[in-house]
Amino acid sequence: MSDERDLPEVSRSDFLKLAGLSALLPLINSVTPASAAESRERVYVVTHSDDDVDRGALALLLAGVDTKKIGKELSGVTVWFTLQGAKLCRKGAAEKLTSPVFKKFGTLAEILGGAVKAGAKLAACPFCVDFFEIPKSEYLDGLIARGATTSRRRSARPT
Repeated sequence: MSDERDLPEVSRSDFLKLAGLSALLPLINSVTPASAAESRERVYVVTHSDDDVDRGALALLLAGVDTKKIGKELSGVTVWFTLQGAKLCRKGAAEKLTSPVFKKFGTLAEILGGAVKAGAKLAACPFCVDFFEIPKSEYLDGLIARGATTSRRRSARPT
């Protein structure tokens, strides 16, 4: 199954090349560009799943707590899945994982469910969900494959 795939070691140079490539994608209007000026929103990045369940659980717990306590100065909280964390985007994947450190909070699915119930939005790195071959039909409910912003810029085209 595609969940069995190991994420290859990525050098700093390769990571920077990929980051540079992803910065060009808004020019072809295929992803949502990041823009801190449009709204102030906290983003919790989940980079681990079964490879380090404790780190995945910590990010989800922090997002859930922050979502419950969010003030009027921020528009909300987004949980963004990337790297190994993108495995959690598949329905049913988070139910199988429990952190030894945070086990009193339940499985990763229960922790994530609490954050979503409190109002957190879900997003995932498009490249990462594609790497793990997760079709849209298997996405978690409410998940969008996009960057970590809340709105999409549209370029004005002359008529």
